[in-house]
Amino acid sequence: MRLYASLAAFLSVLVAPFVLHLMFAARPERLVRTGEVLELRIMTPHNQDIRYVFERAFADWHRQRFGQAVALTYLSPGSGTNDIVRYLRDVYGRYRDDQGQLLPEAQVDVGIDIIWGGGDYTFERDFKPFLKPLSLPRELLAAAFPRPDLAGVALLDPAAQGGAAPRWVGVVLSSFGLIYAPEFYERLQLPPPESWADLARPELSGLLALADPTRSGSAAVAYMMVLQRSMATAEQGWLAEHPELGGEARPEHEQLPSYQQALARGWKEGMRILLLMAANARYFGDSGSRPCVDVGDAEAAAGVAIDFYARVFQEQVGKQRITYHAPRGATAITPDPIGVLYGTRGQREQLANRFVEFLLSPEGQRLWNVDGGHSPYVPRSLRRMPIRRDVYADRSGWADDEDPFEAAQGFNLRQRWMRQVGRLVPIWAAAWIDGKPDLNRAYAAVLAVPDPERRERLRQRLADLPIEMQELSAPAPQPASGAPDDARLRLAKERMEWSARFRAHYQQVQRAAEQAR
Repeated sequence: MRLYASLAAFLSVLVAPFVLHLMFAARPERLVRTGEVLELRIMTPHNQDIRYVFERAFADWHRQRFGQAVALTYLSPGSGTNDIVRYLRDVYGRYRDDQGQLLPEAQVDVGIDIIWGGGDYTFERDFKPFLKPLSLPRELLAAAFPRPDLAGVALLDPAAQGGAAPRWVGVVLSSFGLIYAPEFYERLQLPPPESWADLARPELSGLLALADPTRSGSAAVAYMMVLQRSMATAEQGWLAEHPELGGEARPEHEQLPSYQQALARGWKEGMRILLLMAANARYFGDSGSRPCVDVGDAEAAAGVAIDFYARVFQEQVGKQRITYHAPRGATAITPDPIGVLYGTRGQREQLANRFVEFLLSPEGQRLWNVDGGHSPYVPRSLRRMPIRRDVYADRSGWADDEDPFEAAQGFNLRQRWMRQVGRLVPIWAAAWIDGKPDLNRAYAAVLAVPDPERRERLRQRLADLPIEMQELSAPAPQPASGAPDDARLRLAKERMEWSARFRAHYQQVQRAAEQAR
C-alpha cells in the first residue's frame, strides 16, 4: 500500500502542473471567444519578468481607459532573436506571390500582432519588411522622442523623418558591457577587466562565457561594438594625421584610400580581439542571458552581456560573484523596439497600437526601472533604462540612477558600419563555432610554447585570421528574396568555405607551435 501511495503522490506531482495549466488557460480562451476579453498576440524574446510586469500593467491601463479586459498571449519559437527572424521569414514566405512580393494585407494573417524586442538593428534589417506603419498620436511621439537619435543612433524608424508614420519605435534602451566574477579574478590574481581586450588575455583560456551570434541578436551587436571601437580608434588616428579636417570624419572621406586603409587596420585589430576572446570561450550559448548565469555560478570568470541581464543577476547573487562593467568610451547604448506586424487589422491593430502607446507613456516607461515595492506591478526591478528623456527628471524609487542621455557621449554604434553584421555573423560562426575544435587545439599548442616572446608572436599569428575587410563588400545571397531554398543553400556553402579556410589557418599555427616546443 505504501508503494501505491508513493506512486500516487508522484503522479499527482507530475500531472498537477498540466491540470492547472489547462484549468487556467481555458478560461481566457473562452472569454476571448465570447468577446469578453480582447486578445493580443505578441512574439518576443523578452524574459518572464518583463512579460509578467507589462501584462498586468497594460491590462489595468486598458480596462481603466477603454472599459474592456485584455489577455496577452506571448509567443516565442526558440531561445533567441534570430530564431524569431527565421520563423517570421518562414511564415511570411507562405504569403508571397510568384515574384516574391507579399500579398495584399487583406490576404495575410500570420496569427501574431506584435513583435517586441530584439534590438534596433534586427528591426531595421530583418523585421521591418514584415511591419506596418504605427498609428500613434503625434503628440505622444513628440513627447517620447524630442530628438530622434541618441549620439547618432536612431531611437525610432529612420524612415519616419518628415512626418511619416514609423514602422518601429524604441521603448527601452540597452547597453552592452563585460561581466566578471571578482572572486574568480582574485583567485586568478588578475586585475578587474577594464576593456574588451582584457577578455582576450591568455590567463582566461577556457574561462570565458559567450553567446552564439547566430542565435542571439544581442550578442551579434555586442561583438560588432568591439569591432567598431577598434575602427573608431583607427579613424581617430587618421584624423590626427589630417588636422586640416577639423577632427571630424565626413561621408566624403570614405572614398579616400588612406581613410579606407586606416579603417581596414582598425577592423583587423577588432577581429583579432574577437578571435582571442573566442579562443578563450568555454562555449557559445544559444541565449544572451546564459553568460550571466555561468559567471554568477563561478562556471566562468568573465563574459559579455546586456546591462539589464547582468544587473538582475548581480542583484540576486551579489556584486562579488558577478559585476557589470561598461568599458569607458567603448559601450554603445541602443534602443530595443516594438512594431505591429503586417496583416494585423481591425480591432487587433487598434489594440496593438494601444499597447505601444502604453509602453511609451510616462507610467509605462517608469516600470522599466522602478524598484520592487514601489509599484504594484513590479515584484522586483527589471533594471532597464527607459527611452523617454523626460522621465529621468524624477528617478525616485528607481533601482538604478544612471541617465543614458548624460552617459552617451562620443562613441556609439554607427549605422553605416552596422551594415557589415549580416556578412560578419556567418564568418564569425565559421571561425568561432564551426572551427572551435581546431581553434582550441591550436590555442592550447600556442599556450604550451615555453618561450614567452615566441608564444606571444604565435598567439598574435593565430588571431590574424586570413580575411580582410574588403572581402565583405562582395554581395551575400539574400534568403528573403527569390527562391529561399536556393539562397539558403548558397549561404550554407559560403559558410563551409569560410570554415575550411579558417580551420586550415588554425592547423598551420598549431604545427608551428608544436615545432616551437
